[in-house]
Amino acid sequence: MLPLFNHQHLHIEVSSKCTLKCPRCPRTELDPEGLNREFNAAEFKAAFPIDQLKTVRTIVFCGDIGDPIYATDFLEIVEYVKTFSSTDLTIVTNGSYKKTEWWQELAKWLTNYDTVIFSVDGWDHDSNNLYRINSNWDSIINGIKSLRAASNCRISWSTIYFRFNELNMDRIRNLAIELGCDEFTTVCSSKFDGRYSVDGVDPLKPVDADHTSGAQYLKETLTLGRRRRVHPIKSQKTHEWARCLNWQKELFVNVDGLVFPCPWFNSGYQENDFVQKYRDRLSIRTRSLNEVLTDSIWEEFITRIETMPLEVCRIKCRDCR
Repeated sequence: MLPLFNHQHLHIEVSSKCTLKCPRCPRTELDPEGLNREFNAAEFKAAFPIDQLKTVRTIVFCGDIGDPIYATDFLEIVEYVKTFSSTDLTIVTNGSYKKTEWWQELAKWLTNYDTVIFSVDGWDHDSNNLYRINSNWDSIINGIKSLRAASNCRISWSTIYFRFNELNMDRIRNLAIELGCDEFTTVCSSKFDGRYSVDGVDPLKPVDADHTSGAQYLKETLTLGRRRRVHPIKSQKTHEWARCLNWQKELFVNVDGLVFPCPWFNSGYQENDFVQKYRDRLSIRTRSLNEVLTDSIWEEFITRIETMPLEVCRIKCRDCR
């Protein structure tokens, strides 16, 4: 049985640690059980042995509830990946609290095909802390400068539209240009109104309706410098709407080692009885990735997709066609 999902492009949550308290992040909203865990280097190497790693074309180090740079062994994990494979890395981080020396050490292993995305929503400390609560502006800017000076990797600045910043995007973009970033990305979030409203008003919701989205985040990227290397994905069209089966989403491995068809699959916002039922069989801490991907449980998943999709699958894929 061949793997159903796009196993050449991985999204891995190496850490569920974070220094920030962003109010609409699942770690803050949901208070999940898996906080402050991580893959150490030995666990990562066991989960992704060299033979397996060599088949992976891209890895995104990000996550549901954590930031990869706070994994204790993150630098060793990056060294391992870059030493034994030609995998392109994308590292998504808020960028706070790391010293110059840490960024210089990271820079040693990054090539011009790797990307570091700094998620920053303001133009100074006070504005950024309106959402990125407990972030540290000086260390973020120092991180971008240190990385730019020490590496030819691509640096991207990503900003979510909020009410407090939507009229300052030019100011934020100009700062990204000044710092030598290669990309500037604006993000339209779906997390507005409803439970976020106070007396009928969501204080973070942009005034301009074009700066919000529906079930999915929408991104628009302006290339400032070098473009990314794009790996053509051998997509397959096997289903009318399920992006995971069509290889339009990368495979997600969370900090507990559970393998999901996509990063949305078990965010905690919707009940997921499939994960509850098969938690042990989804884990690459006890099984190989290939064993998980070829397990017969996915036959049940496909049946569910066809007959009674999980709520998250309906929201993120079927209803967005």
